[in-house]
Amino acid sequence: MPTQMDGLKNILVNAFLQMYQHYQADDIYACCLTLDEFLLVEDLVLSTEKSIFSDQEDRTQYLAEKDRWNVQKWRYRSTNSSEHGLKQFRHILLAYFQSQHSFGNPLLNNHDLNQSNHLDLILNHVKAAIDTLEQVHHLDLNRIVFFLSAPTQDDIEIHSAKKLNKDSLLLRHFLFNKNHKNAKQSDARSKLSQTDKDMLVDLGQIVEIEPYDYLQVAHQAYLLTLEPYFIDTNPYIQKLVHHIAAMAFEVDGSCALSKDEILQRLQQFHHAGHNNPVDVPI
Repeated sequence: MPTQMDGLKNILVNAFLQMYQHYQADDIYACCLTLDEFLLVEDLVLSTEKSIFSDQEDRTQYLAEKDRWNVQKWRYRSTNSSEHGLKQFRHILLAYFQSQHSFGNPLLNNHDLNQSNHLDLILNHVKAAIDTLEQVHHLDLNRIVFFLSAPTQDDIEIHSAKKLNKDSLLLRHFLFNKNHKNAKQSDARSKLSQTDKDMLVDLGQIVEIEPYDYLQVAHQAYLLTLEPYFIDTNPYIQKLVHHIAAMAFEVDGSCALSKDEILQRLQQFHHAGHNNPVDVPI
């Protein structure tokens, strides 16, 4: 396993080089390693100045200026087989973390600590890959912002960008954009309607049923998505409900959210809505 772990840097280097060689002439300004809810690697995505829309006749210009840092809108993504590339990175890292713990998925036990350790490990490999690209392959990467992205965890983008990049005007532009976006989202999350409060209470009651059964909780969460008022709830709460419902597709439950993890997320909404307290059973 140590040998495989040592190879993670090279997987990232090769994935980036393949894309860099293809899009270098288009002036790459950003590169993002996307992660899933459990901080497992999904894809390598980049964007170019040539992609920014300014000429309706140019089909390569598809990206609005307001979406310059919106990874979900970027089109240029790495392609991987099941045995190579970033899928291999994902499998090696997951196997490594599972080998460090005797019971279940380490990302669901002592969540805050393990998530931090997991993120630091990925950041270390990404930083090592960037150093190799600059020192061994002699690439000038000073005009590219590197960062990580994970759903519903916007702070990871800011944290990773600060860790992976030297100070520059482009980095400052990125950080300003993300901090402004997070402030707006925080305001939106703090304004919880009565429907939002009711949904959080329903979720809390479902999770509190003993003994905790992730499949039963997932089924009950799915039923909540069928309620006519679900579409009117806060979009961040909708994401959480969908995430819980998706646990029904877990083969062995190793990546399913624990009871404490769900309650912790409910409590976050409680704190965010301090001006309109939410009665969440904890």
